[in-house]
Amino acid sequence: MAYATAFFLPRRRNDPPPEEPEFGLHIWGWFIELHNTRQSGFSANPITYSEIESFCRLSGAIISPWELSVIRSIDAEVLSVINKTGGHKREAATEADVAESKQRIRAAAKNRRVVKRETT
Repeated sequence: MAYATAFFLPRRRNDPPPEEPEFGLHIWGWFIELHNTRQSGFSANPITYSEIESFCRLSGAIISPWELSVIRSIDAEVLSVINKTGGHKREAATEADVAESKQRIRAAAKNRRVVKRETT
């Protein structure tokens, strides 16, 4: 989630963009596509399940439950940055935080099912 927070925080002109995560780039890509169609009023609104369902139907993406939970977590982080309602300042992710996140994602990835669609 540190990447999502860093990606949406304001940067000075000469600051380099944050490093992309090593794992889960497909999830990040899905999130960015969903984020670009986000509904906004006085503040940004969460990405709804119906928007995710429509995205899957139209793009052919098959999002597993663990990937959905990652997208929702990223969305919550990004909303806290966009709407400035984070409550408390987040510290930079430590190497232990990064290692723990990678371990959780890899553990969740072991349990996922890959479904191949037949093309007609």
